[in-house]
Amino acid sequence: MTKALLGHAMPLINRAHTLRATPQPCFGASRPHKPPKVGCRQSVGTTHVPRASPSEAAELSSADLQVMLEDAIRQENYQEAARLRDVLTQRESDSKSAVEDANAKFYSAFRNRDLKAMSHIWGRGEHVQCIHPAAGCIAGRENVLESWQLVLRGQPMDINVEDVRVYARDGAAFVTCTEVMEAGNSRGRTIATNVFEKQEGRWVLVHHHGGPAPIFV
Repeated sequence: MTKALLGHAMPLINRAHTLRATPQPCFGASRPHKPPKVGCRQSVGTTHVPRASPSEAAELSSADLQVMLEDAIRQENYQEAARLRDVLTQRESDSKSAVEDANAKFYSAFRNRDLKAMSHIWGRGEHVQCIHPAAGCIAGRENVLESWQLVLRGQPMDINVEDVRVYARDGAAFVTCTEVMEAGNSRGRTIATNVFEKQEGRWVLVHHHGGPAPIFV
């Protein structure tokens, strides 16, 4: 959808959102005694946008809902567009919160040197990979966990994260952040990218890439 289309439609979507609970008359209908169908305006040659129930919407992907939202805007069915927008917004918010929680659990396991918790947060599959700072790519769940066993057996360190940014869509998500680590009198910063995947109803880590943070003078 173009920005121009969104800019034109969003005020009307917002207005429809506030009027959602109030039935709107369909002016110019040939049979006013009949209840109007979804939307008051009908355009010749356009395809009717099916209204997904809450249970049906839960089964649709965000991409499918986005297509339905764009179609509703094109047909000027702003009440349905407002509803679909709210579904997408709530889904994105829920997914981001769940991914943020999974990311926090990963760093909690790192900080507490808890191999069992670390094992639980990592997912399964041949695509599971990890790149530690100044190291090569380690592929496969078992190999990745073996590498973490060595890391967690090393010198105790405190680790916190800053500048956390999350993107989540359907069953995939990624987090970028800055890791601030302290071990004894040493302090370091790394940039990390963590890729999450939804497996068996929960968000798990399938890729971690840590590298040195740039030094700004």
